[in-house]
Amino acid sequence: MDGAVNTGGFEDDSILPPQSQEEYRHLVGLVSSIADFPRMQHKEQNHLIRELESYECYRQVDQLLRWRLGSPSETRQQLMQDYVWLMKVLYLGLDSFESFVEVAKMYIRHLQVPFSTIRLHILDEILGPENFKEHAIVLREVFDEIQEVSQKVLLLERLALIYEKKLFLESEYEPIYHRILTLEKTNEKARKFFKLIHIHNMEWAEAAEQLKVLAQHAESGQERARYSHELAQLYLYNLNQPGGALELLRPLALEHPEIRHTLIEAFERLDLVDELLSSLLTFERSSRDVEESSQFKFRRGCVLLKVGRTEEAVKALRESLQLQPGSLLIHESLVSALVELGSLGELSDQLSRLREVVNLDSSRSTLDDLIRRSRQLAQVHGASLS
Repeated sequence: MDGAVNTGGFEDDSILPPQSQEEYRHLVGLVSSIADFPRMQHKEQNHLIRELESYECYRQVDQLLRWRLGSPSETRQQLMQDYVWLMKVLYLGLDSFESFVEVAKMYIRHLQVPFSTIRLHILDEILGPENFKEHAIVLREVFDEIQEVSQKVLLLERLALIYEKKLFLESEYEPIYHRILTLEKTNEKARKFFKLIHIHNMEWAEAAEQLKVLAQHAESGQERARYSHELAQLYLYNLNQPGGALELLRPLALEHPEIRHTLIEAFERLDLVDELLSSLLTFERSSRDVEESSQFKFRRGCVLLKVGRTEEAVKALRESLQLQPGSLLIHESLVSALVELGSLGELSDQLSRLREVVNLDSSRSTLDDLIRRSRQLAQVHGASLS
């Protein structure tokens, strides 16, 4: 094999300093040993290549590694190491990005390594983790060399992220998300991207279609509930379809507390009073959070008051206020219920009890406001408070 090396033009090492003379003779010895490279053991070959690399004989290293990559005796692990080694030499030593890309394509075509390996060894290790412009170029170039669809999708996801979050090239990343969906129709990242686009454009029906796919193909029950909740909110607030929201959320409410308030609003929009009251009672009993339990009792009290079940409303609101004694909103609702019931004596007692539980040092103004507004409300109903 051709082992010619540029030795720097020195024909007589006697003109060099002693240390340089020794290095020069060592380099000449290395060059002469290139001819024996095919007959060397693998470890000896590695030693020679490293020595040549230390003298920046990158073209010779390029030749030796390419020869070894064509050797039938190379194991898969050795091939992987040599490809990565060669790519480093081409990119970092010879500063040849074009040659580096061609070897990267050979590497992937030959070994079909997973995308995680491509990212680790080519993008991060050789190009550097922040070199996003060249990352994008390489990913585009090597895409067609990958055979497995799942690995193509991973590559495109990374490429889309680079264009969207790192290079901010909108004209580039949207077509990539479209391409991802041609390979994997249920892809979560692409569906989420187009969902956000549709919401931004107030295309509610289109956003709902994306969420349907996301919910249907969610990998976990928690993710399914999250997407179903988001879809239900679109139905309820944007598409005026409370029935659709109710259908989605009703079977999920017990296991996923975070959706309960949206479900309650769906019941209210559909005027399903009995089911609403039953659900509120279930939620307040199952809630482990005192404030949340109080809110469920409060909402149940308000519904009961609205439908004329005043005594039940007073009981629910009283229980709610016991859990949140400083709540102005709950107190006003209880006052309204007591006035509606004609129980002004109990209302006076309620105000007295409120004086006992409110921290007068920090909430004096709150207490005064409660009393003032309670009296105003009683007067509206033709009553008076002392």
